[in-house]
Amino acid sequence: MGKTDENELLKTALQYHERGWCIIPIPHGKKAARIKWGRYQKDRPDEKQLQKWFGGNSKNIAVVLGKVSNGLACRDFDTEQAYQRWAGEHRDLAGKLPTVRTARGYHVYFLADVGGIRHFDDDDGELRGGGGYCLLPPSVHPDGMIYEWLIEPNGENLLSLNPDIFLSSSVSVTEKTEQTEKTEKTEKTQENSSNREKKENLRASFCDFDKVIERTLPQKVGTRNRKVFELARALRSLPEYFDAHPKFFEQVVREWHRRALPNIRTQDFEESWIDFLKAWPKIRWKIGENPMSETFEKAKRVSDPDCAAKYDNPKLRLLVAWCKELQVRAGDGSFFLSARTAGKYLDVEPMTANRWLFLLEQDKVLEVVEKGKLTRAGGIATRFRYVAN
Repeated sequence: MGKTDENELLKTALQYHERGWCIIPIPHGKKAARIKWGRYQKDRPDEKQLQKWFGGNSKNIAVVLGKVSNGLACRDFDTEQAYQRWAGEHRDLAGKLPTVRTARGYHVYFLADVGGIRHFDDDDGELRGGGGYCLLPPSVHPDGMIYEWLIEPNGENLLSLNPDIFLSSSVSVTEKTEQTEKTEKTEKTQENSSNREKKENLRASFCDFDKVIERTLPQKVGTRNRKVFELARALRSLPEYFDAHPKFFEQVVREWHRRALPNIRTQDFEESWIDFLKAWPKIRWKIGENPMSETFEKAKRVSDPDCAAKYDNPKLRLLVAWCKELQVRAGDGSFFLSARTAGKYLDVEPMTANRWLFLLEQDKVLEVVEKGKLTRAGGIATRFRYVAN
């Protein structure tokens, strides 16, 4: 940024400050704070401090959520699909509430008494409140994308809402929501007892965690995110820890990150910790389980679905049956399948499998939920939903 841009950045930070928001600096192109920002969860910096922070080198801008920013809360949608599902159910709010386009999804701002962060399953994002912060436009994401307002806040569209408005029947919450006082106390007692027991197990079996850490350490730059996922899957594959809360493993992840530092570019522990927290609810299968093989073998044993009868090629008919079994396994959700994986199981070239998947999409046998993501195996996996009768 040049000098003019720096002046504009300071002007923007002061405008956010004038709204009553608590603003803090983040290094340019980063997401993790470098300042000790705990004090700013209670007290806002004054204009003089903002001028010191934002009047010089380029910075990202973040707002501290919660009471210190007049009760500001944020619904963080991690994907376009998650946001569109909610927006389709609440068109009036979606067209009014302050909304930011992020690198992967959307931030929707509102006012509510929300404490901490609630993580949603199925890559659906988070509900953020007091104790957290969010990057604001014109901050720059680590991948170079610039945050931008799609709907800017004004004096009328920052509404006080019940946070439950951001929940739908398709969303499950991995953290506790509103309960009766009696139930909450009972569950809290049980939770404390369970946590004490797990902590004892953690100390008693740290040698097992040590083996998991060593097994999942990255050996070269560029593999950190994949190895974090492998770490989470390895930990969740331990029978006694499958239902544990991911925050239970913070010290394990810290040790993993410390040992991984020689082979990763990301120096901030928080980035590995965030990736671990995001990976945990995505893990459906333990190590050793192979849903692809299991569903494929089952598809070979069952009768072809009615919609497959019109296809001449028996392997194409088997692909239809396999997709149906994958959908049964996924329940109300969706499933990933790449042309490379499909080709391997069906013993055809990936290009042939890709053409067949395209045909099934055109014939309304499959619905594409999310296009082509690079899988850990190197294939481009698309998220599908089986929609044929």
